[in-house]
Order: sequence, then structure tokens, then C-alpha cells
Amino acid sequence: MFKRIKTTLVACSAGAIATATVAFVATATPAMAYGKANWQTTFAATATVPGTGNGFGFWGWCDFAGGVTSGSGGDCQVTQYGHPPGGGGITCHENVNVTSWSIAPSTLTGLEDFFVTGSLTVTPTALTPACVSVFPGSNPFFGVDTGIPGAAGHYPFGVGGIPGGAPPGAVGEYNVTVTQVP
Repeated sequence: MFKRIKTTLVACSAGAIATATVAFVATATPAMAYGKANWQTTFAATATVPGTGNGFGFWGWCDFAGGVTSGSGGDCQVTQYGHPPGGGGITCHENVNVTSWSIAPSTLTGLEDFFVTGSLTVTPTALTPACVSVFPGSNPFFGVDTGIPGAAGHYPFGVGGIPGGAPPGAVGEYNVTVTQVP
């Protein structure tokens, strides 16, 4: 009896491992859809405006594929929120399909930043107008300065460095990490 239970447990465990492996492979492959990433970035900002109860923030990552200073593919995933006092506000996710990018001088950071062209989708769709302020103009968008420096390193910009600016009196932080992939 115990041998039958042991055999059944081993078979179920092997099946679970095989299923998990297949699921991992299936979810890992889309990241290479635009080519091998040459650059990987992460970023996060949180801030509040003291005395008002307003809070906002965003966090995410981007992969850029191509050359050292430009390329023809990439992917960014960004989540952002804005919460006024008394509840309400927005929380949304942006899926950014980068069709081209380059590194060029920026007026946002005073450095050379990643500029991107592409399109995006927002979830939930109803929040698209409120959530796309960082990508001004149309969708698709062209040549948008991401505020992400185009050189490897960690950048603790502070709330004043948030792309698009922060409300007057805001306190918080904004950090970016950029890695060049060999």
C-alpha cells in the first residue's frame, strides 16, 4: 500500500516539475521577441505633497535591443499610481512596445538619455488619458525622452528629477539603475 502511494507521489511530483518547466520556458521566450537586450534599466519614484494628502509614484523596467547607442527594439513595463486625499485616484499599467531608440543629449536630466519611439497600451483601458502623460502627443509616439540615462550606473535623482516634473512642494525619491549587457 505504501509503495503504491510513494510511486503515485513521485509520478505527481515529476509531472508538476515538467509542467512548471514548460510554463517557465513558455513565459521566458517572449522577452527575446525583439532581440537580445543590450541595455536593462529599472526605475522607481514615490512622492507626496505634505499638507495635501496627495501621493503618486511609478516603477518599472525597460530592455533595449540593438547597438550601443541606438537600436530597433525594446520593451518597457511601467506601473503608476496617483492618490488624492480621501480616496480615489488611479493605478494603471503601461506596456510599451519600443520600435526604435537612441541615446542623445537631454534637457530633462542634463545627461544623455534614452529617447524612444513606439506605442503603448494601458490597463485598465479607461485610464489611458490619465496614465500616458509621460508619453506626450499621439500613440504611437515619436522620440520621447524617457529621463533614463544612457550610461551604466545608479542615478539617485530625487523627486526633482522625475520626468515631466513633480508638483511644487513634493518630497520623495526617484532612482534609476542602468546596466549595459555584454
